Amino acid sequence: MDKNLPKNYSEGEMPKDDAYFIRHSKSNYKTSADTLKSEDPRAAFDPEKQITPDLTEEGRELAKNKAEELFNGLDPAGDKLFFVSSNEVRALETANIYREVASARGFEIIKPDKSGGALAEQIGSGEIRVVENLSLNPEDTLLFHIFAPQKLLRPINWGAVDEEFKKKWERAREIIKSDDQGTYGANLHKYSAAIKEIFPQIETTREMHERQFGNLLRLVKWAEKKFNIKDNKIRVIAFGHENYVLQGLEEYFQEHGIDNCETIGLSLSDDKINLSFREKTVELNAQTSK
Repeated sequence: MDKNLPKNYSEGEMPKDDAYFIRHSKSNYKTSADTLKSEDPRAAFDPEKQITPDLTEEGRELAKNKAEELFNGLDPAGDKLFFVSSNEVRALETANIYREVASARGFEIIKPDKSGGALAEQIGSGEIRVVENLSLNPEDTLLFHIFAPQKLLRPINWGAVDEEFKKKWERAREIIKSDDQGTYGANLHKYSAAIKEIFPQIETTREMHERQFGNLLRLVKWAEKKFNIKDNKIRVIAFGHENYVLQGLEEYFQEHGIDNCETIGLSLSDDKINLSFREKTVELNAQTSK
């Protein structure tokens, strides 16, 4: 075993988890692409003004296959499901595919008191709850796009961007192009601290970890308090983004990145929370999520 892994690290087949965090499936990112070529490329994200559908055909097929795989390990006769998601359409559409697969298999789906938005209501038929703590809500679409690999850079209406910002962008992109990692997440994780020196408003992956990773842990605690999930065998199925889990995956598992539709398991155990990823598990103290 690697000496840098936590002492409470183990490997092997995982039991059922109380909650599952799943990264969204492959998508076209149509909303951000449309914003970047608009008269305001730096516009803030508006969750109620998104282009649908957004998952690619391959992404829809991947989500369906991964949903079948996940639910093969659960029991429709005993396990009940509660779906939550980021407000981004790529996460909502992924969640809905899993929801449809679960429904076809006969699972009981717990309907939330509210979906959290008109788009979520439309996509998930009122059975997916939007959770702000899983959402990204970028305040500047163009700046958010800065970590895209060179091959995936979208057309940008530079005529609508001030010259000072453009010069800073070009400086930042030179850093990324010096050793482009090939994916948004890998570039974000490797270069966010360096780019923050040019754009101080950017959050590094460590800052995102400190602000948002605990939300995944709190989600399990919230569900236990609201539903008594362990006794009632309620599984929380959560959909979100790689941005805020990258640092944790490296620190806790020495893993770099999370694939589309890949899963992190979360389970309560007394005053501990167990995380599982790629057939490894780590036990965290409850205060980690405070």
